[in-house]
Amino acid sequence: MNVLVIPAWYPSGKDKLMGIYHKEFCQALGNIKNIKVDMLFVDRQRIKAPIKYLFMKKKEIIKEKNYNVYITKMLDLDKISRTLSTKNYVKKLEKIYLDYIKTNNKPDIIHAEEIFPSGYAACVLGKKYHIPVVVTEHATYFERFFKGEYKEYGNFVLNNAYITTVSKFMLDKIPLSNDKKSVLPNLVDTEIFKKKRNKIKGLRIVRATALREGKRIDDLFKAVKILIDNNIKDVHITIIGDGFLEKYYKDKCHELGMDDYVDFIGRKTKEEIAEILNKNNMTVITSDMETFCIPVIEALASGMPVVSTKCLGPEEYLDEKCGKLVEFGNIEKLAQAIKEVYDNIDNYDINYLRSVADRYSSKNITDMALKIYKEILSKK
Repeated sequence: MNVLVIPAWYPSGKDKLMGIYHKEFCQALGNIKNIKVDMLFVDRQRIKAPIKYLFMKKKEIIKEKNYNVYITKMLDLDKISRTLSTKNYVKKLEKIYLDYIKTNNKPDIIHAEEIFPSGYAACVLGKKYHIPVVVTEHATYFERFFKGEYKEYGNFVLNNAYITTVSKFMLDKIPLSNDKKSVLPNLVDTEIFKKKRNKIKGLRIVRATALREGKRIDDLFKAVKILIDNNIKDVHITIIGDGFLEKYYKDKCHELGMDDYVDFIGRKTKEEIAEILNKNNMTVITSDMETFCIPVIEALASGMPVVSTKCLGPEEYLDEKCGKLVEFGNIEKLAQAIKEVYDNIDNYDINYLRSVADRYSSKNITDMALKIYKEILSKK
């Protein structure tokens, strides 16, 4: 089976975490016998640097471990005209597709990541060249694609693709019958994180995240400051990741007088994250909304409990045996939950935590994807 993945995002520029799960999904698919997978990516360059764009290399091929990424660049005119920008995106995608099939077999399935613009463009391509399309939605803002100026694009996708979402709460909001949609969660290579755990002295909190809006890392600082003020002194927070709001969160940390308790260590590889998780005993999620939250699965796979806000995605797999769920924005409750989990840290069953994570292993999720592909192809 030949699968062509078309993401809206691919790790590049300042935010190296954006779209990293698309890479991991392709790699996992590529590890399956008799599956050939490649990726087409239309790289939208910001209009604020048009001169720089003129001198950029417009096409390139990145050879990943077991698949290739075929990239074409375009100037993003979305702020000037969404219609013009979308037409250009579709045109660029079709051009790179036609170049691709000159040296590769026609795909059996196109799997687009995000409804717009990649899902829409993939559906235009699929309809024209008679290729079934699966679209997986990841974004917190997915509902906008069925309203206002996006509505025509979202409806086109609904009419021309099989829709999957990474969480059930998202799926319930997709206006399709159940035989045309299903949940396809993000996958995690859980085996990387299953290291022998040693007893850790003190409260050691780790948070792996892109430093963007909605992550509310400063709420974690505020909650831990409450614990420190209540005489829990042996505490440290490690922040893994980078992003546009890195300076903002560092400034907030400084304002709260937490510099001695927090380390920002930047982006790390999965192998490095596994080692870091093994030196901590809790992860804390403070987001206002998460559609899935891969770092929680990584933490569970490593054998540590989780404190999380009720931010939708994690609510679908976290239970009282995994840690604590608290109302978003309640700093006092967050601090209390962290203390309760810490006081009972030795009572959490590592095997159970890892069994929850394993629901989202590479094998389980790619098996789900293959089942969807085969069902679609059988109907074709």
